[in-house]
Formats: sequence, C-alpha cells, structure tokens
Amino acid sequence: MKLVAGLFGLENFYGGDILSLIEISQMAEELGFDSVSVTDHVVMGKNLHKYPFGKFPLPSEAPWYEPLSLLTMIASNTKKINLATAVLIAPLRNPALLAKNAATLDAISKGRLELGVGLGWQKEEFDTAGVSFENRAEIFWETLDICKLLWEDSPVSFHGKNFNFDDIWCHPQPVRGKDLPLLFGLKMTKENATRIAKVGHGWIPIKTSREFISEGKEILSEAFVREGREDQPRIRGQLPTCIDDKGVPNIDLTLQELEKSAAAGLNEVEVFPINFVQGPDDIYKVLKLISEVKK
Repeated sequence: MKLVAGLFGLENFYGGDILSLIEISQMAEELGFDSVSVTDHVVMGKNLHKYPFGKFPLPSEAPWYEPLSLLTMIASNTKKINLATAVLIAPLRNPALLAKNAATLDAISKGRLELGVGLGWQKEEFDTAGVSFENRAEIFWETLDICKLLWEDSPVSFHGKNFNFDDIWCHPQPVRGKDLPLLFGLKMTKENATRIAKVGHGWIPIKTSREFISEGKEILSEAFVREGREDQPRIRGQLPTCIDDKGVPNIDLTLQELEKSAAAGLNEVEVFPINFVQGPDDIYKVLKLISEVKK
C-alpha cells in the first residue's frame, strides 16, 4: 500500500509560512511516505456554496499556491519522495505550458512528478482565466492528449476543436516521457474510464465510500482490459474520517478503516494531517502514526 501525505493547509500551523512545507515534506520522506501532494485553485470566487462535495474547507480569501511551483520548491529540498498534484485543474492551463512546466519539474526532481488532474467546479475561475466553463471537459481531454504528444515525440502536430498546431518541438520531455504518471480526479463513467485507460495510470476518487470506490475501480479495470493493458489501475483515495466519542476526528480510528478500503479497491492512500492535528507539534506524530501502517 502506497502512502501519500497531503500538505493541504499545514502551513497555517506555522503562521502561513510556505517554507514550512519543506520541513513537513522532509518529515514524510524520512518516515517512508511514497509521495506528498498539493492541491490547486488559480483564483476563488464568492459562491463557495456551489462546491459539489460538501462544505468548502476554506474562505475565498485563503491563499492557494500554484502547485507545480510549490512542488519545485519541495523537489529542491528532498531526494526521493514523489511529488503529486491532487488535483491540478488542467483545463485552466494552456496545454503547451502545462506540458513544459510539468516536464521541467520532472527533470528537476529526476522523475518524481505524479500529475493528478481534474476538471474543476468553479465557473468564476474559468471566467477569470478566459476559458469556457461549459466546454471544460472537451478542453480537458484535448489538453491531456496534447501533453502526451509533446512528452513523446518531436515534432508533433495536433488538430482539435480548441487547439491546432503543426510541427512543434517541446523539450525537455519528462524523465519517463509519455509514461509520466497521470491520475484522474473524475467521476468514473464508462466513457471517462475508456479515456483514462488510453492515456493515464489511475483514478483519484473524490468520495471515501467503499461502494463508490469499488464500483469505480471495476469500471476502470474493465477499460484497462479492453485497451489491452496488462497493468492494474492505480486507485489513490482517502479513508473515511472517523470521529471519536468527543466529536473529534481521530487518526487511530481512521487508520482502522484501511483494510476495508483496500478491499474495496484502494491501492494508494492519501491522508490529510490537517484533519487530525491541533498544532505544529502534532504533525510529526500524526505522520508517524500513518507511516506505521506500512510495517
């Protein structure tokens, strides 16, 4: 079972100091975590009540650091831990720039980038970036197709509904070329599964329900078989957060859910320490407890 430490919000326990994420990433590396992850929003609007997955965890004015830049800082201060986005809103990025930025980070980190991507949910974010919210799914898939092309061959050409170019070189390419890990934070439908099986490596389910995970994994696994793939999809998700008798999220109780979630299909677990800590002194303790599930 691979372990991912979600860095979301942890800098707030250090007065908002972004450099604290270096120290926390080094803790995770020392404790044997496979990856650290960061989240993404380019801008925020006021309509947080439209967040489709429950109550949005932060106010509109909270800072959101650009994820690939943040991971570059962490890459320069770690040696082996993988660097993940969970998730980067791909259609907000020009595909050539996304391909370039991702490949550059992968080169700096010597092949440690894991790119988790999603569609985004906030219309104001797309309006500000000048990208069609209504067409974001179509733009999303063209963006990923272009990235894969630019990461594999040169020169390349592409002709789609939103992007068109001929005879383009884009270097450097990722250390693993087109096989740079791509995980998708999307609703698992047969159509999405087929697309993921063609270009990606796995799925990041937004819900912790074991039924949701099991059904999604089955759909994606079938798509992998249809595409003639011999590998199994990577399923990276969270455990259900368990509350103790005082109404407080409890990491020990939450980790007891690991076996059941693994049986449902998770083969990589992402845990967000922010849910379980009260201050900076708790972060190492919580990370250590999580790391012990690998023993």
